[in-house]
Amino acid sequence: MLLIVTTFNAPVHAVGETYTLTESASRLQESSTASVLLILNVSNANTVANYAFTWSVKDPSGSVHKATNATNVPHPASFVESVAYPDKFSSGPSLAYTGVYAVWVNQTQPLLLGSTGVANGQFEVDLTDSLSYPRTFPVGIRASGYAPNLNVTIAISGSGGPTPGFPLNQLADSNGDLSYVWPSIPASTSLGSYTVTLTGSPTKTPPDIQSFIVTATNVTISPLTISLSYLQRSQTDDFRFSASYPNGGQVKTGSANLRLVEADGLTSHYVAMTYKSTLGVFRGTFQIPLSSEAGPWVATVEVSSFDDGYGNKGPISSVLKPFTVSPAILTVSATTNYNNYTIGGIVVIYASVVTPGGYNFTSGTVTATTYHSSSQIGSPLLLFYDQSRAKWVGSYTVNSTNPYGIWQIQVNASDSYGNMGQGSTSTLVSIPAPPQQSSTFDYLLVVVIALLGGLAVVGTWIIFGRRRVLRRVLKVDLEAIHAEAKKVENQDFFRKIQEQLRQQRKENDGTHSE
Repeated sequence: MLLIVTTFNAPVHAVGETYTLTESASRLQESSTASVLLILNVSNANTVANYAFTWSVKDPSGSVHKATNATNVPHPASFVESVAYPDKFSSGPSLAYTGVYAVWVNQTQPLLLGSTGVANGQFEVDLTDSLSYPRTFPVGIRASGYAPNLNVTIAISGSGGPTPGFPLNQLADSNGDLSYVWPSIPASTSLGSYTVTLTGSPTKTPPDIQSFIVTATNVTISPLTISLSYLQRSQTDDFRFSASYPNGGQVKTGSANLRLVEADGLTSHYVAMTYKSTLGVFRGTFQIPLSSEAGPWVATVEVSSFDDGYGNKGPISSVLKPFTVSPAILTVSATTNYNNYTIGGIVVIYASVVTPGGYNFTSGTVTATTYHSSSQIGSPLLLFYDQSRAKWVGSYTVNSTNPYGIWQIQVNASDSYGNMGQGSTSTLVSIPAPPQQSSTFDYLLVVVIALLGGLAVVGTWIIFGRRRVLRRVLKVDLEAIHAEAKKVENQDFFRKIQEQLRQQRKENDGTHSE
């Protein structure tokens, strides 16, 4: 008996193959010319067996499109098979529908037990070139599958209704493709979800409709500029910067808090920066306190400290500007109430003390020290601030021991923070000469004595009975006395007076020269 044995060799797949499916693009816009490459990576394969695959793609309309390919033996244990969609697929495939395209791969060789599906994946087709846009960014819209030169209506709406400027119309090209760019999402557009819808006649099925998100945008801050890089306490610094959106548009709304850090690195001040339309920049000012730290300061626009009023913030990194603060040099102007004083006179000293910032220095220590020929007179005088006069005031009484002549008064102002300044004034102190007896009085006294002597002679003659003779003598004597008195009055009196006046004039001239 002859036994015939027939052997059948069936293809056997390797044990433990691995399959990985990837797509050349996970998301793209509708197009009549684009394609997506579907890539299958196989590892641990049987090197002497042919591998064959069926590729399937289900588009958003529900249609399934297929393609096949296979390997040749021998091949490596790891190999790649790929196919382009829609180019290599059947049944009128396209990328003309908005939505998700599902992809799966079945292995037809070598045979698999159970399910033949070895890999699956997906890609998405949309109308817009992104699913999320910061404000001020452009939105690119592309669609396909319309009748040539069809008038297509583009509508964009949010939670508050239609977006300003929409709907609008756009013509498809001769291939039925549409392209439109919304140049810039306004900076004030509400944040959130928006829907773009395209409609035309005939109507596409499924319709072109898609959502996207609008987010806040970043604001770019220019370098800070300051009016004074070196300034004294009490002076005011001027800070400025400009702001812009990513599309280059200038920001003209909102504000920022500029932070100023003193030289100690701890104490901070904040300056409100607001937009000045006359300058075209954001501006703020700050007056340096008299009590602040001297040394290097830093002005900073901190990250996201600027807000344009619509939630768009910036900068994404801090903007710094250093400057230096020094102690204040005070301006001191001193005056007195009179220009000439004598013993017992009260010298009132007034001092006006002004900071470099131009306002009155009202808290601190102000003293006046008086000198005569570089010698100090008394102790320094402490002045007090008079609010009603807006001046520092103090007084000093001239006494008999004080020197006379020109007095120099030096006024010093300072505080506990090292701010200081000084000024001076001068005044004249005269010591009056003791009173002198008049020469006129001496001569008048001689005349009176002479008259009294004459009267005594007359009395004697009367006593001795020589009345008649006496009358004649009296007459003669009285005439002589009157004549003598006239001589004194007319000659010596006025001559003496003139000599005295000349002497006093010489003495006065000598005093002034001293």
